[in-house]
Parts: sequence; C-alpha cells; structure tokens
Amino acid sequence: MIHNLLISTFLSLKAHKFRVFLTMLGIIIGISSVVTIAALGEGIRQQTVELADSANANEIRMQYTLPMTEETMYHEESNFVFSRIDMKRIQKIDGVASVLPDYGEGMGMGSTEMISGEFDYFGQTASVQLTPYSKQQPLLYGRDITPADANHDVIVLSHDIFDYGIMIDDPEEMIDQAIAINGYMYKVIGIKQPYDYDSMSLSGGEEDYMSAMTSVVSRASYNELTRFKPISALKIKVEETADRYAVTEAVTQSLIESYPDEEGIFEEDRSNEEMQQEMESYMSGIVNFLMAITAISLLVGGIGVMNIMYVSVTERKREIGIRRAIGAKPRNILFQFILEAAFITFIGGIVGLAFGYGIALLVGNFMELQPVLTMQTILLSTSVSVLTGLFFGIMPAINAAKMDPIKAIYQ
Repeated sequence: MIHNLLISTFLSLKAHKFRVFLTMLGIIIGISSVVTIAALGEGIRQQTVELADSANANEIRMQYTLPMTEETMYHEESNFVFSRIDMKRIQKIDGVASVLPDYGEGMGMGSTEMISGEFDYFGQTASVQLTPYSKQQPLLYGRDITPADANHDVIVLSHDIFDYGIMIDDPEEMIDQAIAINGYMYKVIGIKQPYDYDSMSLSGGEEDYMSAMTSVVSRASYNELTRFKPISALKIKVEETADRYAVTEAVTQSLIESYPDEEGIFEEDRSNEEMQQEMESYMSGIVNFLMAITAISLLVGGIGVMNIMYVSVTERKREIGIRRAIGAKPRNILFQFILEAAFITFIGGIVGLAFGYGIALLVGNFMELQPVLTMQTILLSTSVSVLTGLFFGIMPAINAAKMDPIKAIYQ
C-alpha cells in the first residue's frame, strides 16, 4: 500500500510541476531565511569563542579571595597582595613561561603589563593606559623608544589621548614637549597611529586594539611608576607544550604552602569565562529571536500549501470517487493527500536549506565571517518543513477522505 501511495503521490505532483513549484516558494523563502540567520549566528558565536579561547588558552590569572560569609552572601574585599618573591617562586614551576604582575588597573586580561595613570599637560588632564616598551610600534609622528632610552623618562603617546582628553589642533606639536604622569615628568618622543576602526572585524585581534590604545614608556620608568603599587593578581603565561590545568594546580599549591595561615583561597579568575558564557547566551537569544521572526514566513508558506491542496482536492473529485468505488478506503485517500503536502514541503525545505546557506556564505564574504551550518540546523529545518506540510495538509486531506464516492464521481 505504501508503495502505491508513493507512486500515486509522485505522479500527481509530476502532473502539476509548475503549481507545485509555486507552492514550494513560500516554504523555500521561510526555511532559507531561518537557515541564513542560524548559519550566520552560529558562525559569529564560534568565531567569538575561538578568539576568546585563543586569547586565554595559555594564560592564568591567579587571584586571592576571602571565603563567602553567610551574612553578606558574597566575597569580602581582600587586602592581600602578592609579592615579587611569589613571582620568582612561580616562575620556577615547570610549565610556566612567564609571570607578570596585575595591578588591577589595565584594560582586559591579556599577558601585557599595564597600569593606568593621570596625564597632565598644562592643566589639561586625561586618564592614560601605560605599558613598558617591548616592540616597535607604528607611529604617526616622532620616533620610537630605543635601547638608548632604557634609563630615560621618555614616552610614546597613544593617539586616543588627543581624541578624548587633550585638546590640541596639531598633535605633532607635542613632540619634544614635557608632560606629567602621576607626578613624574616625561619627554614625548613619539605619537602612535590612531586605531583604524573601519578595518576592525571579528577576525581582528584584541591585541592590536589594546596596543593602539596604550602609551609606552621605558622599562625603568614603568618600574618606577609601579614600585609602590600593590600586586592584586598574577598573570601567568603557560608554555604551549605544558598542561594548563596541571600548571594551575601546581601554582595554587605553591601559594597555599607559602601562605599557610591565610583564611582565603588562591584560585584562577574565571570572570572572563563567565562573561563569555553570558555573551554566548545573549547572542543565542538574539539569533533565536531573529529566527522566530523569520519563521513567520513559514506560516504564509503553510497557508499557501493548504490552499493549493484544497484546489487539488476540488480538481480531483472524480479521481477520488473512482478510487473509493474500486475499494480504496478513506484512510488511503487521507494518507495520499497528507503525503503529497509533506513531500512538497520536504523538497521545499531541502531547497531552502541549500539556498539559505548560499546566502549566508555570500553575506559572510562581506563580513569576513565563515557561516556554520550545524546538524541541529539541518534537522530542525527539514523537520519544521515536513511538520508544516503535515499540519497545513491535514484539513484538505480530511475533506478528501470524507467525500461521498457517488457524488464525487458525478460532480
């Protein structure tokens, strides 16, 4: 029986190819819209996760926290500070590439030493992020720091100082001028290029942005600025060949042994991971919302399927009457029309799936983004398309199955 139903369905659809295609259009548009949004959304999510993982894959931020109290139900603020001796001790642990102090003032986590300072130029003040010199920087004016400047108080300014802080018509006038930072005087020898926001994309690294937004001083000057600053956490770089979790455990154990009388705990700061999870949840919510909106077009496509199936039932009354007269049962008629509707929407869903992914690839080329078509999206889109056919095809099928065979033949 199933074999005969399939053959009958195929022949019926083949006889009205153009009408079937027009019926599929609504399903194709609806499914392709959902797949496009889903593929782009998943691509953005995965690329964001990869960037975050690559930035923090070999980095550990070790902090000290006091236990949570029952009265306040949150961690109390700790006065504990790490020492340079802790850094030297941890540096000797197998798998540790480097240890940097974290003063709790820099932007982001990263593996870069960074502090904030108060910039003063003839009464004009601004907040500035400072790092010690480590590599050559792209400059707009002046020169970069050289080994000869190791013991001199010189500075290379980030260009954002002039965008959000110091009001100067021509930044080049600052070259060879003296400025004050946290009470220390520095000679401006260079100004960095401004960050190109137009070229910024999801594939761009955070490191380039951070580098453009920080001013650079010599190592000696940086050590002077941080000499009395408390070290609130340690930023530990793990060797690529080392086990990150084993190194974390070894660092934690070393600190516990060094401070046996401390009531608090030494642990890795996972706030970045929590923030990442919140961002993923937020992005998933937006994508799901957009998918729900675009899925409304499936309702229109389903109504089109139902209308065409009613037309088909009306046109094929004589066929239905003859089949009933020669022994076909109402359920055979019911299953045939339901199967036709499901087949139409299934083929429309497959075409829409391919078309939607093609659109996502086209849009991704302009966004420098690789869309991702997951198995969940494939199964969801095909299932929804079939269920749409079953739902909107059931009423015309019931109408066909209830026809009186005698009246159907002679109408």
